[in-house]
Amino acid sequence: MTLMLSLVLGCAFYWWAEPPAATGSDTPVSEPEPVARVETIKLVRGELNETFSAYGVVLPFPDKLMTVSVPYISQIDKMLVNQGQIVQKGDLLLTLKPGASARLQLEQAQRELTAALRDQALMQERVRLQLATRQNEIATRLRVEQARVVVDNLLEQGIGKAQQIRAENAGIIYLVSVQQGQIVAAGAPLLQLVDQNQWMVRLGVEPEDYAHLQPGQQVLMRPVNAPGSEPVEGRIETITHQIDPNTRLLNVFVRPALNQSLLINDFVEGRIVIASADTFAVPRQAVLPDEGGYSLFTVANGRAVKHRVQIGLENDRQVEVIASDLKPQDDVVVLGNYELESGRAVSVAPGNAGGASVSP
Repeated sequence: MTLMLSLVLGCAFYWWAEPPAATGSDTPVSEPEPVARVETIKLVRGELNETFSAYGVVLPFPDKLMTVSVPYISQIDKMLVNQGQIVQKGDLLLTLKPGASARLQLEQAQRELTAALRDQALMQERVRLQLATRQNEIATRLRVEQARVVVDNLLEQGIGKAQQIRAENAGIIYLVSVQQGQIVAAGAPLLQLVDQNQWMVRLGVEPEDYAHLQPGQQVLMRPVNAPGSEPVEGRIETITHQIDPNTRLLNVFVRPALNQSLLINDFVEGRIVIASADTFAVPRQAVLPDEGGYSLFTVANGRAVKHRVQIGLENDRQVEVIASDLKPQDDVVVLGNYELESGRAVSVAPGNAGGASVSP
């Protein structure tokens, strides 16, 4: 009896001193650290242009337009070119036939010359017979000379035959004013040519942007229907001081660099550069508003690093960032930064850690 009591008391003591081991379901498990997925670019220095946009059209320089006309009434026999066509020096543009009134004018001049020659011969015979003086002969000689000048001048103009009009220089047919078979007046323009690459861009600028304009200012131009093309650089040549009554805009004329791909009458966007700097620039989405200022995040050793930055020049795609703790080749977060806080673990999406160029 005593032995059994001792065993019971010993088991109870052991149970009290050594509680049973806890099961796996009762063991506390630590939560894994959240990881934010982001996209980054390399921070680089480059030229950043602050610009504002204006739209306009490509036009030829007025002093480079060559107008083809003839000084007599004529009829278009054959029209061999179309508007916008590129022609080379010596290319045949059109052929002309003199009009009925022009032919009549030549015929009258030839009759006058024939009559003057006949009168001169008669006067010479009268002088020989001493029935007239030398003074009378001089008058008939002058009449012959005047009639011959008129006839020669008309023949030089091409009135006497069909005429071929050829290009005096290589260029583009800017305007065709006539049609085949048409009768045109003397001196009326038949067509206009412009030298290749001799054109300008007329931009319409909002009047409130006038203070930002100055001659020689850089302008970057792209066709509106090709916004991703390389910009054509130009310089402001003329700033008008009058509001266009039709558009209510200020006309600014820009001379593009030569040998560029702009097309006459093409509609273009011009970005007028008002400031430029060699600086750090990032996409606009990389910069976040932060308590009255701005901040951006970089990635270092797999964690987000917050930087307080100041904003400098900016355009519609990029912004200048100024901070003492930024350095070239930092990985700047451009996507996923709204979820970040300093020190948070991040995972950079593959293929998104390349460099970014600074563009206008």
